[in-house]
Formats: sequence, structure tokens, C-alpha cells
Amino acid sequence: MNENPSPHDIPSPPDASSSPDVPAAVERELPPGRHSVLREQLMREIENRTESADTSRPVAVRPLWRRPAFAAPAVAAALTVAVVVGAAVTQHVAGPSLPNAAKGSDRRGGTPSDRSAAEVLERAAEAAGKRKPPAIEDDQFVYTKQENYHWKMDDELPVSDCPRTLEAHPFGVAETWRSVDGQHVGLSRRREDGRKVEYPIVVEPRMKNHIGSYREAEDELPTDVEGMYRYLYGVKKGKEPKAGDKAADRNAFEKGAELLAAQMLPPKREAALYRALARIPRLTVWEGARDTADRTGVSVGIEGRFSDFGQGRSRHELLFDERTSAFLAFNSINLDELDEDCESLRVGDMVSSEAILKRGVVDRVRERP
Repeated sequence: MNENPSPHDIPSPPDASSSPDVPAAVERELPPGRHSVLREQLMREIENRTESADTSRPVAVRPLWRRPAFAAPAVAAALTVAVVVGAAVTQHVAGPSLPNAAKGSDRRGGTPSDRSAAEVLERAAEAAGKRKPPAIEDDQFVYTKQENYHWKMDDELPVSDCPRTLEAHPFGVAETWRSVDGQHVGLSRRREDGRKVEYPIVVEPRMKNHIGSYREAEDELPTDVEGMYRYLYGVKKGKEPKAGDKAADRNAFEKGAELLAAQMLPPKREAALYRALARIPRLTVWEGARDTADRTGVSVGIEGRFSDFGQGRSRHELLFDERTSAFLAFNSINLDELDEDCESLRVGDMVSSEAILKRGVVDRVRERP
């Protein structure tokens, strides 16, 4: 993997080397981009179409973009883990990120591959399984630096005269510090309207079907492939997963992708997750796929209509580094042809991308690995 640091680093405040207390918060973290994105409720009506097979079109309106409850603004999975000296216990440095890489013709890329998804995911599982579990203390924080993209916040793409719904999707580079055990107040830092803003990440009680911290991932996720496979499909022992049902397969893939994007996972659980994902039918592999940080690799994805995107047919894919097989990003790629004057995405254009630039463990908020 490219060990060069990303040029997107946001300068630390003057007291970055100290350990100031984070003010207590009494409410949940506000949505990212609250100053720059308004959720408009204007929905456009389109011609009713009948649902049929994979090529069917959705009926009526396009819903707001949203993520399941267990998804957090901090995205991507644990990549390369190394024990180091000082405040940082583990660290991952991804390849360099280029500004506006997802705009214009650069939004397209990737070609179908004859490699199997099982092969790509097995390589990722082997790479994850070779890592030693990091020695992490409960009062430490998982640091994540990420770059996010969504086409409706791309100035070059939306048609201003057309009615549309804007999604409050994180956009640009952000940093988060999340409590290892979920019992300490963390911090989210990003830029809004050209200003650096910070929000506390508050302590929340554990919830069913919600992995909110590294410790919860350790406690609740299976380490065996069969157990993880059932976890993805949401079935218990004695019941068979609905593998082959297109909606169930998409939901299982989405659940796994969100888990990878939201948390740093213990190595054994990450490896089990890749092998469980490989059992989902109809996965596709693409060479030369890229993320919003303009890094290229090999992707494994699944196609269809996803209820959390108002984008019609799309391919949701996990992007891996071709050399190290480390997880890089979670992307959504448009598969619908232009059919209306207000449409602006072509087949193969990026709908969204959540790319990890760096991840590690530090002793306190505002520290970086």
C-alpha cells in the first residue's frame, strides 16, 4: 500500500499536543454539512414504471440518501496495523489524496474483470488475518481521516433549474476521534463553508444491531465465517439465509460494507467478514476502480436498486488496494442511462465514495497517529 501521507491533513490547533477536556454534550452529534446542505423536501414525480427483474425502474419519487443506524460518519475499516511508540498504538497511512478527483471525466473508471469475487475477498481475508490484534486500552480513541464525496454536492453536476433533493452526506476531508470502548466523549472535525468546525461525539448506550465502537465489534461480531454469514443475513442458527434472493443479497452486502466503512475491526472478525461476503451470489469484480481520493484498485460489488440511495440502479462496491489487498473505500456507481433533462450522471459515474486516508489509535482527542 502507498505509505505516502495524504496532502489533505488539516492543521492541528495550537494546543494539539496537549490534552484539553472535551466539553460534555447533551445531544447527539449534529449531521455533517449542516451549514452547507439543506434537506429540501421537494420531490419530483416521474413516470410510473413497473418493477421487473434487475432492469426495472423505481416508481414515483426518489428518496433521501440515508445510511442504516449502525453507520457512523467515520468510515472505512481497519487497514494496516502496526505497534508503534508513543500516543499512537496502531496506524494506517493510505495513498495520497487529490482534491476534486471525482469531478468531470475523472469520475469514470474501471473495467469488468474475469477474476472471481471469492479470489479478491480471500486475498483481503488473508491480509487481515495476518495482522496481530492491537493492544488497545479502553480510554484510547480510534482516529480516522477520511474523504467523502456525493454527486449532489458536486458543484459541476446538479442542474440548478431542476427540482431535486439534497442529501446531507459528508463531503470533503474529515477527522474523527471515537472512543475505543464507547464510554468516552470523542470528537468530529471537518470544514463547513470554509470554516473548521468541531462536534463532540457523545457517549451512547449500546443498541441492538448497532456496532458503535471497537469494543462492541470485539464483543458482538462472530469470528467464524458461518456465524458472520448468518449475521449479514440477519438469521440465527436453525434458519437458512435467503441467499439468492436479490433484495436479501443486496442487504447482506450493504450490511457488511457499512460495517467495514464505519469501524476499525479486530483482525479475525475482519477476515471472517470478507469470507462471509464472498458467499453472497452475483458479486462482480472491476479492475482500475477508483475512489474520491483518486486511488485505484480492484473492487468487489453488487448491482441493483438500493433503498438508501435515490439514484435508481447502482453498483455498491468495496475498493481494495491491488498490492496489499487492504480495504480503501466504499463506493456507489451509477448504472442508469440518462433519460431526463435533469439527469446528469452517466453510466459508470460515481454517486458517492467514502475513502479512508488514515486510521490509527491515539491516547486522546486531537492527537494524530
